[in-house]
Amino acid sequence: MKPYKITLYLFSVIAVLAVLCAVFPPDGIRLSGTTLTFPSLAEVLSPGESEETALPEESPEELLARQLEEMRMQEREQYLTYFRESNIRFNLPNDDFTWFDDLFEAFENSDSSRVRIVHYGDSQIEGDRITGVIREELQETFGGIGPGILPVIETVGSINTGLACSAELRRALAYGPAEARARSGNYGPMAQVAYLDTFAVVSVWPRIKEKKHCRKFTRVTLLADNIGSKLYVTCKGDRRVIEPTKEMTRITFQFPDSLERVSLSLSGYANLYGIMLDGESGVSVDNIAMRGCSGAMFTSINRNHLSDYYQKENVRLILLEYGGNSVPYLKTEKNIHTYAETMGRQIRYLQQQAPQAKILFIGPSDMSTRLRGAWQTYPMLPAIIDSLRTTANRAGAAYWDMYQVMGGHNSMAQWCGQNPPLAGPDHIHFTMKGGERVADLFCKSLMLYYDYYRWRKPKEEGKNQELEVRF
Repeated sequence: MKPYKITLYLFSVIAVLAVLCAVFPPDGIRLSGTTLTFPSLAEVLSPGESEETALPEESPEELLARQLEEMRMQEREQYLTYFRESNIRFNLPNDDFTWFDDLFEAFENSDSSRVRIVHYGDSQIEGDRITGVIREELQETFGGIGPGILPVIETVGSINTGLACSAELRRALAYGPAEARARSGNYGPMAQVAYLDTFAVVSVWPRIKEKKHCRKFTRVTLLADNIGSKLYVTCKGDRRVIEPTKEMTRITFQFPDSLERVSLSLSGYANLYGIMLDGESGVSVDNIAMRGCSGAMFTSINRNHLSDYYQKENVRLILLEYGGNSVPYLKTEKNIHTYAETMGRQIRYLQQQAPQAKILFIGPSDMSTRLRGAWQTYPMLPAIIDSLRTTANRAGAAYWDMYQVMGGHNSMAQWCGQNPPLAGPDHIHFTMKGGERVADLFCKSLMLYYDYYRWRKPKEEGKNQELEVRF
């Protein structure tokens, strides 16, 4: 059939149907009990939904609820994308993005009770580097004052707090040279002990001019045990006499107004484990640096010393920043596996002493060595990091990959080349600026998890709550 005939046929059919639409009775034609109907011309030209098939319209409340839920799902996907892909994310056990919830709840309740974080590490955190920024940002957000616990004898000065002891007291350390060990394993929470056997004055003062939260404190506490004869402790004219005891003892001085400097006069015989400077509430953050330490010494510390401190001081987060001192010596897969398993034992040991605390392992940064005349990443470093991450997560601890935070392979050379430099000429240690950069990234990441925690609370509690995202 020719095309013009097909066209003529189609138009003829349409014309016949149009006539039927025009003349067919609106009520239809009834034949043998059945009614035949045909759409009107108006219905064909202006089709619309019948009353029977039209969808019910949403009320304004339902429309708003649906739109808000769609927005929430978009926000949730943004969070989850960050948690899965960002270089500064935390690697959490079983990818449980609610892992920090108990810690965040404790932070929010810290206006009525003190929450403590203990940051252990090697020389990368000496002098309150990295820890000081974390402390300041958390105290600014959740409240709290003071620099945390300080040793009685200071070997490396802090950038924030000065400390001096008038006597040269003998010490023992859980790390370092073998001759520095204590036979008893009584090292206290700082992995070191000073033996008082004379008169000594320990003085503390701020080294910074900025009005940071760590400058001030209202509570001074001396940790001591194995007190022989009597121990005399004087602070701001308040003299205490402590009777002999083998038990861990807290000698606490409370002040109505905040102080910036203080001196403790000590006389007698005792093992001294540290001086805590903080307030009655808010967040306290301890900086406990161990030069040259691999982190494998916690199991040598008296478990009662650790559990006493962690539980009585409400330690809710333990940061372990180790691995850098071992990187140059781990050259085989067997060596790497052995070291990672050793750190796994340390994590589990600390979990036993602090069941209420989260443990977060901060892995080694990028580190460079001379290869073919140029500074390059240690060849085994990525394998070491993978092994530590896996081991930490299997033990129930989180992992923060400082290597990836810096930028990964050969990023240390870039950090050293910044102006001002972010890392020192040894291509291992951060400068103060570099430490601040790392700590700031750590806090930004942690606060994003906190925002996710707050974002979920309205849904879980059935309350409206403003979302504040810190990017």
